[in-house]
Amino acid sequence: MAVDIFALLDRLEDLLANATRVPLTGKVMVDPDEALAVVDEMRELLPEEIRQAGRVTEEKERILEAARAEAEALVRDAKVYAGQLTDESAIARDAQEKAEEAIEQAKRVAREIRAGALDYAEDVLHKVEQSLERAYTTVKKSREELQR
Repeated sequence: MAVDIFALLDRLEDLLANATRVPLTGKVMVDPDEALAVVDEMRELLPEEIRQAGRVTEEKERILEAARAEAEALVRDAKVYAGQLTDESAIARDAQEKAEEAIEQAKRVAREIRAGALDYAEDVLHKVEQSLERAYTTVKKSREELQR
């Protein structure tokens, strides 16, 4: 991008430094449209990860819900399968074992999907947190400079 966050901070600092001073108060009068324009430009430069944080959370929930639905469907299918094979004791034992295997497999798949979704969400949120911390430090330093 042609303009970086530091250039915008410099512009905001110049705006404040060159603003009309109110006598005896130490305060300044700033054109709000100009200040808000700088803030809007700063907002546009924020990393895409920050804007995506909400979407990541929604996607995580969607993945978890899909995993739960898939596990429930596998359990239902396993129960139906087990019910159909109860005519003979050997067949019934085999059906019971297959149903239990299917249930365990469904649970294992659901755990893996959930763990993957949580890991992905944690990674993205960690990156967002780092970006926000960097932006906060920059803004804090700029405000300290302005106060000096």
